[in-house]
Amino acid sequence: MINNIQELRERLFTSGIVKNEQELQGCTSEEIAYIESKYGVLPRTYREILGLLGHSAGKLVRGSEFEFYFDQLIKMNEWQQEVILESIAEGEDCTPLPEKAFCICALYGDPWFIIADGQDDCSVYFLHDDCITIKEASKSVMDWIKGFVEDAEYWIRKGLR
Repeated sequence: MINNIQELRERLFTSGIVKNEQELQGCTSEEIAYIESKYGVLPRTYREILGLLGHSAGKLVRGSEFEFYFDQLIKMNEWQQEVILESIAEGEDCTPLPEKAFCICALYGDPWFIIADGQDDCSVYFLHDDCITIKEASKSVMDWIKGFVEDAEYWIRKGLR
């Protein structure tokens, strides 16, 4: 079970997702402050996740599928807002992201996002590839990251990651 950042860290090592300390690199407090200066106060749980694995987490995600780490997040957030606004300006049906939305990941360009309004934890949402439908992907950030851990464990057991 993963209920907090300590349990997440343990599970990353015991499952073989992360083999050593060098594979697990978190964001600095300055990097997190930079995000918050642009997008709003991140939920505590997500700040902790960024502090643990914001730059690298071994085999947690495959780079070809996901945009997940700090440098990707910065680019993705700028790009997502721009693309959505351009689509709307061109008359396409597209739902703008809510105010204070911060994209925390994308799968082949389709974003998962949270609302950066300083909560302790929050839901994670997914903008479906139709650019119209926003769905709740998870009730909490910790549950969302737990899904990534379970997925990575599955692919590691299969020998595919």
